[in-house]
Amino acid sequence: MEPRMNAEASRRCIYPGCERPAVPAHPLGGPQPSFCDLEAHNALSAHLERQRLEAADRTTKEVDDGR
Repeated sequence: MEPRMNAEASRRCIYPGCERPAVPAHPLGGPQPSFCDLEAHNALSAHLERQRLEAADRTTKEVDDGR
């Protein structure tokens, strides 16, 4: 069980650009959350940020291509 604890301890927040560690799993069980302890880092805001970054990337490529 020790390797699992180490893997969970090194898990990072999946919010785009965030390097903070993910919140630890609840002591009574359950999966470890995927986000850090920042309230703004949640599934909805991560989805919106990924969409924003993708749109910005498309715009940059269009400008670089001369469109």
